[in-house]
Amino acid sequence: MKGQYFSFDAIIGAVIFVLALVALLSYWHSVRSFLDYQNDPLTKEAIRISNNLFTPPSPSIACGSMSRFGLAMGVDDRRVNGRILACAGTITQDSLKKALGTPYNVTITVAGTGESTAEVTIGAPVSPNPNSVSNMVNIRRLATVVNADGSTYLATVDLKVYSQ
Repeated sequence: MKGQYFSFDAIIGAVIFVLALVALLSYWHSVRSFLDYQNDPLTKEAIRISNNLFTPPSPSIACGSMSRFGLAMGVDDRRVNGRILACAGTITQDSLKKALGTPYNVTITVAGTGESTAEVTIGAPVSPNPNSVSNMVNIRRLATVVNADGSTYLATVDLKVYSQ
């Protein structure tokens, strides 16, 4: 009788060991995949651009004189400046790439979540031909947009960084 209990304990122990091993291997695989995703140069560039979007432009908010592109009201105020959005739709792809300091093509879409807000696309839209885009990273962030009259609304900021 005592031998039967020991074999039952061994079976339960082996099952627990196999489950722990499968859980560990699954966790290791997911962490490795996540690290591989973050080591991609296009992903790193998209994260850098996404963070820089919420800084103020330099030297001024006039779209023609921006040497560094940003959407924020100020250094301490990360809300999106509506006056920058009003003129940012006229920025060309080459000017946007230069102001963001990136060799990749960039498309930024700011869309309000309310019914009365407009959608602004900054940069050239992504080509409708899927064969011309070799790699693309999409990042979506939420922002509060402050209009010139002081009213605010919630918006999504969609960033697409891609190479052709």
